[in-house]
Amino acid sequence: MESALDPVIGAAFPVFALVACGVLAGRFRLINAGSSEALNRFVYAFALPALLFVAVYRGSLDEILSGSFLLGVILATLGTALAGFALSHFWSSASPAESVLRALNASFANTGYLGIPLVTVAYGERAALPAALATVATNIVSFALAIVCLELLANPRRGGMGRALAGVARSPLIWPIGLAVVLVALGVKVPLPIERFAALLAAAAGPCALFAIGLFVSQLSIRSGLAASWPSTALKLLLHPLLMALLAYYVLTMDPFWAKIAVVCASLPLGATAFVLAQRYKLLEAETSTGAVLSTAASVFTVSLVMTALAGR
Repeated sequence: MESALDPVIGAAFPVFALVACGVLAGRFRLINAGSSEALNRFVYAFALPALLFVAVYRGSLDEILSGSFLLGVILATLGTALAGFALSHFWSSASPAESVLRALNASFANTGYLGIPLVTVAYGERAALPAALATVATNIVSFALAIVCLELLANPRRGGMGRALAGVARSPLIWPIGLAVVLVALGVKVPLPIERFAALLAAAAGPCALFAIGLFVSQLSIRSGLAASWPSTALKLLLHPLLMALLAYYVLTMDPFWAKIAVVCASLPLGATAFVLAQRYKLLEAETSTGAVLSTAASVFTVSLVMTALAGR
């Protein structure tokens, strides 16, 4: 007889097993650092944009414009980011730029690389659309806002705001979804061969992204920055999904299935691309990389607990 935990284990095991394969490949030097970077670039520039495009293109306009869902994701992300900023600025007396990065580390969920593969395995293809929209909201509210703030605080050159906004608009995690929304709104149908090409490319996103996460984690050390990273990690794995659950189930009127996807996505660990910003602005590099490792490792248990708690909803 199937237990209540079987679907959760069945969904979580293959996802985290792929991450573990990447870790082992990196640790045993089966794949070098150059190969890891190439795989990440393929996922970021080709496979993931195709997955986001297909997920949104196959949805309806009513689903895409689900106001309560997007509002909930935005409010939960902003609330967690503000808590991270306040904790850093007032408790640690960190600079505004450092506090902005810690706010990102507390609220930037790994929805694109980890969330979409996880929920589609766990809940089926219909979970890809809300996960894709959560990716858009997370990238715009958390990641894009952090880029703008860091450009103004850590790199205050003339035209910094314009460069930051232009960079956000060109992001391969933003424009494919914008294109799909326009096509759906206008009722334009993509030729079948092109749609099949996009779907084939999208199918590579999940396995490659999960393996790439493992490779990324295998190249980092958790010794440096461990003490400094745990507050942001705790906010990311505990406060973020808690706020999302309160909004989804008790404050906003939201479709139960979409509410479940929103909470699972909020429970995900810190996105590895936060480390890209840390490197770019030379801020809290060791702390951010450690936070990515620590939260990803802990999420094996915390995400499984969240999925178990939501199994009956």
